[in-house]
Amino acid sequence: MEQVAYNRLYDEHEDLINSVYRAFKDRYEELPDETRTKRRLRRLILLTIKEQTSSHAERFVLYHFFSDFFKAVEANDQEALAVLKQIIRDEK
Repeated sequence: MEQVAYNRLYDEHEDLINSVYRAFKDRYEELPDETRTKRRLRRLILLTIKEQTSSHAERFVLYHFFSDFFKAVEANDQEALAVLKQIIRDEK
């Protein structure tokens, strides 16, 4: 149930999430493999969110989305990842 509620909240901001995700992914791919630590990736997403948004409301949604996303990845929660990946349209 909780995932469905989050999914609805995120659906309202799908374009914003996709834009920030693509910017994050581009920056991530530029990093050397040996520097792709969990701490570095979290800092990178926070910096990307800050650079790509202008309002606190947008940042709030993005912080929560990517927090949920990283938690699902770390826990290998395939069900949660499936819900979150529906929102991210990887267009490359």
